[in-house]
Amino acid sequence: MMICSISGEVPEEPVVSKKSGLLFEKRLLESHVMEYGKCPVTGESLTMDDIVAVVKTNNNNTAAAAAKVRPPPRPLQAASIPGMIGMFQAEWDALMLSNFELEKQLHATKQELSHTMYQHDAACRVIARLQKERDEARALLTAQPEKLQKQK
Repeated sequence: MMICSISGEVPEEPVVSKKSGLLFEKRLLESHVMEYGKCPVTGESLTMDDIVAVVKTNNNNTAAAAAKVRPPPRPLQAASIPGMIGMFQAEWDALMLSNFELEKQLHATKQELSHTMYQHDAACRVIARLQKERDEARALLTAQPEKLQKQK
């Protein structure tokens, strides 16, 4: 089963990126490429010329079945039920793209936070070690004059 790399669902109109080889829902990838000009997963530059449509065929795999292309959908009217379904689909697509971008940002932020916390912990350990060495050096210095006076 083919799964869209953005939405995680089976695409109605599957397309594949020539550059990354990843599978996408056509309308989701088109809107992302038009807005950002790059692959939503890998981040490399991407144009609509780099996209190849995947033709679904039946089990008989005939050339006629492969050559069949869905007719373009009828124009939707905003006041009709199909129009409303189209608006809901567009909203869903925008939500999926937004959710995907937020998940990528969340992952990057988690990594950045983990790195920063590790640096902070290392810095605290270094400070504690330096304070311990300072205290030991002070103790030695205060003990030195007493030894010198005893020797005289």
